[in-house]
Amino acid sequence: MDILSLIKPERRKGYLARLVVLEREVELLADQMELLKKTEDGVVRDSLFESAIIRASKLVRNSGFTIKSFREFVRQSCPRPFRKELYDLLDGFEREETLLVERIVKLKNRRDRVIVHMDPRFAFHPERDGENTVELGDLEAIFDYLKRHMSIFTLTPRT
Repeated sequence: MDILSLIKPERRKGYLARLVVLEREVELLADQMELLKKTEDGVVRDSLFESAIIRASKLVRNSGFTIKSFREFVRQSCPRPFRKELYDLLDGFEREETLLVERIVKLKNRRDRVIVHMDPRFAFHPERDGENTVELGDLEAIFDYLKRHMSIFTLTPRT
């Protein structure tokens, strides 16, 4: 489905500007994930892992621009005759994001409580480590979701 052709003409420039930003972020996350799997240096691996957590959580759960706000922009930019088909597709990704909510919350908690803010209520209490733990599998599941999600918006399909 060529979503660009479904967007109202006056909103296409905004669509493309937002798409470029999201594509760049998902591509950077892909590069981080690839390097993360290849590196054996502990410091580099930890740094890549934390950076990937920040980037992934920023894309799915942030106070600013996210994949969800992009979906809403697309939803609002679609003329009435094309809504049924497009809304069904977007709703599928919304349902999938809902299924990933536990993993998304784990990423956001790790980002906010430990990596970015070093919240003393969480970062310095080993007994609360479980609340802030993120596994590589969590990050991979969210990355896979983001990659598949972006593939519906781009003009060239991703694998």
